[in-house]
Parts: sequence; C-alpha cells; structure tokens
Amino acid sequence: MGHEKLRVAVALLSLSFFATVYLLVGLGAPPDWGPAFLALSACYLLAFVALAADWFWARWVASGLGWSGSMVGLVGLVSLGWHPALGVYTGLHGLVVLALLGPQMAARYDLQPAWRERYAMDEFGVARLRKAVTRASASLPSLILWALGPKDGQGAALFALGLGAAALAGVAGLVRLRSWSIPVLATSGAAIALLGAGPGQLAGLVLLAAVAPLVGPALRYLRSLPR
Repeated sequence: MGHEKLRVAVALLSLSFFATVYLLVGLGAPPDWGPAFLALSACYLLAFVALAADWFWARWVASGLGWSGSMVGLVGLVSLGWHPALGVYTGLHGLVVLALLGPQMAARYDLQPAWRERYAMDEFGVARLRKAVTRASASLPSLILWALGPKDGQGAALFALGLGAAALAGVAGLVRLRSWSIPVLATSGAAIALLGAGPGQLAGLVLLAAVAPLVGPALRYLRSLPR
C-alpha cells in the first residue's frame, strides 16, 4: 500500500471528527456524563496531534482507538441491527485501522531510527512494544467511560477515578518506555477487571492483555541482574 500522506490524512480526518463530536456532546451532556465525553474528545485529539507530528508511538495509539471503536461498532450492529449513525461510527474507526496498516506506515512511525537508537530497541522489542501500546490504547475509551461516568455514591466515584488515573498513568508511562508502567498497568488492570462493571471490566481485561507481551522480557531482565 502506497500513498502514505493520503492515508495519514484519512486517519486524521476520522480522528478529528470524533474529537469534535465528543467535544460537542460533552459540552451539551448532563453534568454526570460531561467529563467522560470531554475526556474522550481529549483522547482522540491527542492521537490526532501525535499522528500529525509523526511521533513514533502515534500509529499504535491511533490504531488502538480505531480497533476499539470498530469492534464496539460491530458488536452494536450485530446485536441492534443496522443504524446509519452506528454504521458511520464503525466505518470511520475501521478507516483509521486500515489507513495505518502496512510496512510503509511502520517505517514512517514505528521504525524511526532516533528513538530506537535512544532506547536500544531491536525489531523484536519494537514489535512487543507495538502490541502493548496498541492494546492499552484500545482500552482507553472503555476506561474513560467507566472511570468518569456516573456512579452510585461518592466513594464508588472516587474509587473508579483513582483506578482510572493509575491506569492512564501506566499507559502514558508505557508510551514513554518507563519500566514502572508494567506493574502499574498489571495492578490497575487486574483491579479494574475484578471490581469494575460493564466497560470497566472490558478495559481491565484489555489492559492485562496489553501487559502480557512485556512480562516475559521484564522477568528475564530481573533474573539477569547481579545478586
């Protein structure tokens, strides 16, 4: 697949569409839902900026959001039947995934030599990190809706907000290649999967799947340390 600039433009248009829609919905939503939709808008805006700026992790984050939206949309179409708005939602997220596929896109983002040399990353390390960041990014919409959506009681709201903040910090640390992000994501993902409900449980399971490619290398590194 060629036409990298055109495909990046298509992905950017889709991301900007959802950033704008969620912003408008958040501004007009009831107070209980406003923060969640505004946070979703910020999430898509971050992916838009990163992709436009050619940051090395941008393709992974944008693809994760695309996979999340397309999978949720497909489930909705299967369970609820055809609806134009749901079809547009699914199609635009699918466009993001398709537009960013291929080795030429990987060369544009993932395989930039500067960051690989800085962190001494080989192809296998890049592949593991790509899987982890893409899966973690796919959890973000469900995580945001669970953490910032309405709750029964202030205690439950603060609990969800705390776990959500820890998981978001872990995702941010993972993108910046911080070793502490692995235990943070594993712990918060397990807690959310066990104690969350609805979107929270889904987000927790996806976070655990995101950490899975990194557990083996982390354990091997710890074993190699002098005792």
